[in-house]
Amino acid sequence: MERRIFERITLPVKLSYEVSTRPQILRESDSKNISGNGICISLKEKLLPKTNLFIKIDVGDSRNSVNLSGRVAWCRRVEIIGENGPLVYYDTGVELINADPININRIITCFYGKSF
Repeated sequence: MERRIFERITLPVKLSYEVSTRPQILRESDSKNISGNGICISLKEKLLPKTNLFIKIDVGDSRNSVNLSGRVAWCRRVEIIGENGPLVYYDTGVELINADPININRIITCFYGKSF
């Protein structure tokens, strides 16, 4: 049984992220789930734990975005065998740093359709 402070909500959302050691290089990705203090994202690259990230999620139009800061807590390799060979990506758990509950609620409301 998991002991979580915040409920985890399955929420596939397009986002962009920047690794703090590589500023100015934005990459696109998708989230798998989100909670009040973390987000799981699928990445094409493996990041080491404690790597700092800056995440941007558009909620509505491009002027309305939520910016989050986080630190990689874990990274797990996933391989899917398909017709064109294996597809490899990394599920990455990101612990959010000083996440504003209002911004987390904006994301959930925009993409999940209800407020928490």
